[in-house]
Amino acid sequence: MKGILTIERDTEILIDNQLRNLGWNNDPKSKDRNVYQQRVKTESQKEKLQGKRPDYVLYKSGSNEPIAVIEAKKPGQNIQEAIKQGLDYASRIDAPVVFATDGVFTKSVHAKYNRPLLLNGDELDELVRETLALQYLNSNEVSTLNKRVIQSRSDLISIFDTVNELLREEGLQQGLERFTEFSNLLFLKVLSEIEDGKEEIGEQSKIDKAFRWNYFREKKGNELLSYVSDTVLKWFSKEYQDETLFRGLKIKHPDNLKEIIDLLDDLQLTDINADIKGDAFEYFIRSYSASNPSDLGEIFTPRHVVKTLVKLVNPQIGEKIYDPFSGTGGMLIVAFKHIMDSMARTDYNLNTLKKHTLFGSELTRTASIAKMNMILAGDGHNNIIRQDSLANPVDDKYDVVITNWPFAQKTRYGDLYTIPTRNGDIICPQHCFRSVKEGGRMALIAPDGFLTNKNSKAYSDIRKYLTDNANLESVISLPRGSFEPYNRAKASILYFTDIKKPRKDSHYFYFQVRNDGYTLDKKRKRVEGVSDLELVLSEKDLDNQKQNYLLDLGISKISFDEIAKNDFVLNAAPYLKVPKLLQTEYETVALSEIIELGGKNKVGKNNDIPVMSITMKDGLIDQADKFNKRIASTDISKYRKVAKNELVVGFPIDEGVLGFQKKYPFAAVSPAYKIWTLKTENIDVDYLEMVLRSDKMRSLYRLLMQGAVDRRRSIPDDIFLKIEVPIPTKDIQKKIVKKHFETISLKEKIKQLESEIQDDITDLWTEK
Repeated sequence: MKGILTIERDTEILIDNQLRNLGWNNDPKSKDRNVYQQRVKTESQKEKLQGKRPDYVLYKSGSNEPIAVIEAKKPGQNIQEAIKQGLDYASRIDAPVVFATDGVFTKSVHAKYNRPLLLNGDELDELVRETLALQYLNSNEVSTLNKRVIQSRSDLISIFDTVNELLREEGLQQGLERFTEFSNLLFLKVLSEIEDGKEEIGEQSKIDKAFRWNYFREKKGNELLSYVSDTVLKWFSKEYQDETLFRGLKIKHPDNLKEIIDLLDDLQLTDINADIKGDAFEYFIRSYSASNPSDLGEIFTPRHVVKTLVKLVNPQIGEKIYDPFSGTGGMLIVAFKHIMDSMARTDYNLNTLKKHTLFGSELTRTASIAKMNMILAGDGHNNIIRQDSLANPVDDKYDVVITNWPFAQKTRYGDLYTIPTRNGDIICPQHCFRSVKEGGRMALIAPDGFLTNKNSKAYSDIRKYLTDNANLESVISLPRGSFEPYNRAKASILYFTDIKKPRKDSHYFYFQVRNDGYTLDKKRKRVEGVSDLELVLSEKDLDNQKQNYLLDLGISKISFDEIAKNDFVLNAAPYLKVPKLLQTEYETVALSEIIELGGKNKVGKNNDIPVMSITMKDGLIDQADKFNKRIASTDISKYRKVAKNELVVGFPIDEGVLGFQKKYPFAAVSPAYKIWTLKTENIDVDYLEMVLRSDKMRSLYRLLMQGAVDRRRSIPDDIFLKIEVPIPTKDIQKKIVKKHFETISLKEKIKQLESEIQDDITDLWTEK
């Protein structure tokens, strides 16, 4: 991928910068050196390595004790191979921590426990300073937040419930108006804690104590109201050279303001030991929005997905990065930190980063939230403006665009663009494209309908326009549920390079993300193990990989010639060539020749029709008695009719939710199940069920499934019908079925005999 550097020396430069910024010392002349590159510190460690050379070894300052091994991932090397190599080095010299990185994507693991490093509950995906690394000596889990901070952040949501009522008394509208008013005060609280913390460790604060929380919190009545609104907030507007940032409080009753300040005063929202001091503000934004998704009117992009976008485009100091639909500023904050971590921290670079690098545009008053968020993250708020981006197209201004555009919006400004329409899903990507300089790159989160819609010519036109005038590197299909708890939208990342240049590649890669590292419910708990998003960032030598290897990873190589014949549809399903995993002497036939969709009718009012169910172990079984015991009067009309010898398929298919209805002329199943009707009489249903439920076939299902990694994952119909199965003569089918059932019967008899023998042994033991 072009946005990620692939030259080994480039990787080392990035690692060197990151280590330097984190306070590590790699100066061979320094007595305080604690980084050794391509060598180790002692002769005994050298002997243990037997000629092998770790890329980097990090030591505890003033000692010969190794803390971590860093393996610089080589071009084309799998990240797991790099980790394995790093673990080998670490085991030889007793280093507890291993990092594998290409300078952009980083994977960490604890050598002793062979488990990922966790920081405050999330997997650590970056290098860290020595003080934090030392906390991983005897554990793979570290929390840098003390208990009071954790409890305080949790209390923020319940506090806002009280504040919400106070602001209702002030006549402020529910939602964004009340949220913004509270955010002004929360900003002052968090920023004051950050500045107080700087002074505790001997750093100088640029904010006078007269404008900090501890100075004005004791004031009362009109003096408090006037001081916060007319003095403090106005000073911040002037200090940050932005009159739109704070416009004075809308609260008019001093007692309400005092109560809010008292509620916040008991909290401790920042930790002096944490690397990121202002994240309490964003924590509140996201937590509040998860509970009140309609109030801010935006779908928040999960932080790990945002990191994926940023690492794809890999923004550098000196480039201009733009988010035209910036919301509360999450994408720009991650981009800010990404550049800050990897650049040389000269005064010139710092000034460039804070004032001339990050640009955002937001339609609503959320723009002011984004500015506050950026200030707390380290600044860079200057170029965030409130406006309708679609009404203000810009041309050839930015090097990089990263955004999650607002789905399914309408706009009256479509005539300003090459493909005019009122459909925002077609205008938003055009706005992004126009704003990028020639040769730039962009990563966009798009609704899945943008990839597949063939009903409107404008969709195929915009897909053609983008793929003809830029290099579409990859489409990364996110599972449904990735945006929980805000929305269950199904979306994909589109990554383009060489904007406004003729396309040079003949294909792009489609990543089917089944596991994004978290559960796909509203709780979104971390899932241990390799995430598919790691593959997106770490698998770079895709052109030289075999199809089955790519398919096993959920990656498809799709030709632009193929999509041109299919209205430029960008998802993988229409182009996927299903591998033949079943080795057989018989002729194979695609399922499209055998079955077709059926069972669309409801079963009517006949309550005598038995209700069927599906189990993983036995296929389709009769559940009529159990069902009727559970529900006294069953309204069968809500269920779908399934005729005898029809195939019922549920989700997820790879776990065995599949079976033929063989017992009744008609039965009923939930409308959630898909029903397939046989098109030919030359198939024995027991034989076909046996083949479709085989282990070989289930492994194929797992390769082909799309969507969420939960009970909703499925195989698109057009792909399912491409699967080929062996079809011998019907006589041979029956013989195979007979042998199959005889084998099952024999296994059951053996199992029964084993059980009887165990009973006999138990009886003997008891008698003894």
